[in-house]
Amino acid sequence: MKRVLLIYVIGLIIPALVYGQTFIKNVSKVGTVAAPFLEIGVGSRATGMGGAFVAMANDASAIFWNPAGIPRLDKSQAILEHTEWLVETSFDFGGVVLQLGELGALGISLTAFSMGEMEVRTIEEPEGTGEMFSCGDLALGLSYGRCLTDRFSIGFNVKYIKQRI
Repeated sequence: MKRVLLIYVIGLIIPALVYGQTFIKNVSKVGTVAAPFLEIGVGSRATGMGGAFVAMANDASAIFWNPAGIPRLDKSQAILEHTEWLVETSFDFGGVVLQLGELGALGISLTAFSMGEMEVRTIEEPEGTGEMFSCGDLALGLSYGRCLTDRFSIGFNVKYIKQRI
């Protein structure tokens, strides 16, 4: 009986492992994400927790982490954050949460990622062509959250995203 059970379990596990290996082999992460600047965390406390802030979401950074947390704030709040990011880029986030009483809470946010001008370089002219370029990303967000019970709330974000180079 144990032998039949062992063969049965191995028969289920081996195909799953083989399928998983085949699937992973064919995955390419190059060029699969739009607006990757939206993955940069907001709020020093939340970032310090490694992004494990989703369940807590008890300050104005809840606009970013979990909009269902904004109606649970005691009062209206604002957050402003500026970060000098990698390779001379900067990340900025600003948000305001307005309490609407029994109607819930409304949040407005602005996320920006930018860099200074750089010189255009080509294979033919590796020292630069004399032309300059810059790029930047912008996201405007509107959030709404409402408590349905004393232990359950819902929320959503709507974002307008613009990327330019």
